[in-house]
Amino acid sequence: MRKILFIECDDCGFAVEFNNLNEVFYYCKEHEFGVNVPNEKLKIKHFCNDCRKEMESYELYEEDNVCPICNSMLNVAYRFI
Repeated sequence: MRKILFIECDDCGFAVEFNNLNEVFYYCKEHEFGVNVPNEKLKIKHFCNDCRKEMESYELYEEDNVCPICNSMLNVAYRFI
């Protein structure tokens, strides 16, 4: 099992730190803000604090690590647990 520490894009500077044991993050494209939430909050909707719009959900898998801003491949830093 792996624990993602953070993801980042070399092309546009996108980055999200992962503090929880899941591979999901929510992202607001308008404010370029991403967050990884605890497992018990994955089933609820998440809204941006600035614009109050619903944030998009992204799940990371080896074949789908694409930046939500520029569609480049993301760098994924993780450790095995």
